[in-house]
Amino acid sequence: MEKKKFNILIAPNSFKECADSVEISEYLKTSLFRLLPAEIRDQINFDLKPISDGGDGFLQVCHRIFGLEFLHFDVSYPHSEEKFFCPVAYSESTKTLYVESADILGVKLIPSEFRNPMELSSKGLGELLIHVVESIETEILAVDKFVIGIGGTGTNDLGLGMLQTIGWKFLDENDEEINPIPANFYKIKSFEGEKIETPFKIELIVDVDNPLIGEQGASKVFSLQKGASPDEAEEMDQAFQEVLSVLGVSEKKMDLLNGAGGGLTAAFELFFDVNVKYASEFIVDELKIHDTTNNDYDLVITGEGTFDSMSLMNKGAMLVVNEFAEKNIPIYLVCGQTDGDLPPIEILHVIEVAEYFNSVEESIEKIDKGIEQACKRIAKEVIKLFASKKSGK
Repeated sequence: MEKKKFNILIAPNSFKECADSVEISEYLKTSLFRLLPAEIRDQINFDLKPISDGGDGFLQVCHRIFGLEFLHFDVSYPHSEEKFFCPVAYSESTKTLYVESADILGVKLIPSEFRNPMELSSKGLGELLIHVVESIETEILAVDKFVIGIGGTGTNDLGLGMLQTIGWKFLDENDEEINPIPANFYKIKSFEGEKIETPFKIELIVDVDNPLIGEQGASKVFSLQKGASPDEAEEMDQAFQEVLSVLGVSEKKMDLLNGAGGGLTAAFELFFDVNVKYASEFIVDELKIHDTTNNDYDLVITGEGTFDSMSLMNKGAMLVVNEFAEKNIPIYLVCGQTDGDLPPIEILHVIEVAEYFNSVEESIEKIDKGIEQACKRIAKEVIKLFASKKSGK
């Protein structure tokens, strides 16, 4: 009689500015396998399903799941006119192009001395859109669908830099064109531009379901992570409302706009024909996080770089936790560090990798060693659960 396998799901999110979810999942599997007794190893089934909520690591996850090929286009950095090659992933069979906004506008691309969203532009995404359209027109690529993972951006410019690059003009009181970075938003008194048509469908995968403006909005919550001061965050929140008024957006409409990507999602919602898909839909429907051909999981491992109040906004790791907590399956959440209250879920075990090092910086530099330490604790639980399952208890 064939022995029944012990099934472990490994489904981490990326550790921002450290390692993507594909790398983290491999670290977890390799470490755990090495730590388990030989007599258990051949009876363990590891199901690796690295996830992405649209932010860092989105492209690597899509490449792994959908079997894509990588292409590169040159675009400008958010903080300068200097160009770099931005990766995109392409499926020739489905004529779909996948893009990660963090690879174009991400904090990881911006040197620390330039991390002030008041001075940064989303122009690089506009340049990429132009490249893709030109590639279609010259028959280099056939693209029916353009999927953009929104998250992990260092910008907070409401997508105006992107709009300017593809032809919009933002004017001051003297009808002079200005650079629409947040520091100049107060100067915008009029604009020239209209809704943009593209030769492909656009789908956005957004990492958080939060409003564009207000106390939980893009500026007051997320711009602080990107280097803004509290005063600058307040200024940008107010400036968003003023600019949207200039663009003819009603207050009622403003309240319905999504704040993901520093306002990028809102720009697409307003001025493009797009379909917005939240991370919860993408992870469950596209990545099929709940599907298994090996009966039910006996243990689930997830995680992300920082687990905090923003993780509770339907972000990646919490989606995995919610998916399996109600099934009473033990869950280990491995993270770099935690901040704030943890969800009161009895079967959730949180491991902070930073506790094994002298500093957060060291934990980032030695993430593989930190994962190995975390797996020592998880291995003990696997051995205990395995014995219980074997005995039929």
